Amino acid sequence: KYFFSSETNVTNQIDKVIDSKKNEIEKNKNEKTNVIENLKYVSEDLFGNTYIITAESASIKKDLENQLELYIVNAKIIQNKDDIILIYSGLADYDQITNNTIFKKDVTIKYKGQELNSKIVKLNFSKSLIEILENVYYMNKDTEIYADKAEIDLLDKRMKISMSNQKDKVKISGEY
Repeated sequence: KYFFSSETNVTNQIDKVIDSKKNEIEKNKNEKTNVIENLKYVSEDLFGNTYIITAESASIKKDLENQLELYIVNAKIIQNKDDIILIYSGLADYDQITNNTIFKKDVTIKYKGQELNSKIVKLNFSKSLIEILENVYYMNKDTEIYADKAEIDLLDKRMKISMSNQKDKVKISGEY
């Protein structure tokens, strides 16, 4: 009886572990059904600007059906069929309705011989603004700038570079 009783306990424990593993596998299968591979969105505004965003994969955010989390992301903003802004990042949050995108993880922006690197870039089409945040590093062929924040106005094509704390100074080096 002693061995019989412990065998029953062991069998019950094994059954519980097997059931838990089955539930975990089923949960992972359900989560993977929300994964989209090789995603591409193209949109155009009234001014003739085109926004193209591609990702190696994407997943729909829980309870937010119009919000996607994108992985390995490339974006292109073509302004007036002329100027092109390229954005690369490891992750991004994308709103399918507004096209607003928050790029995260090793973000790089390239525009007319200029390059900006940072941790976060917020692309807001309703404000026609690109906000570059956290450890901003700007460079072109003659200048390097380190700052906390940069903003690019998409309408008048001006860039503003600043620090979060006004007492801190933007660090600029280059050939003049």
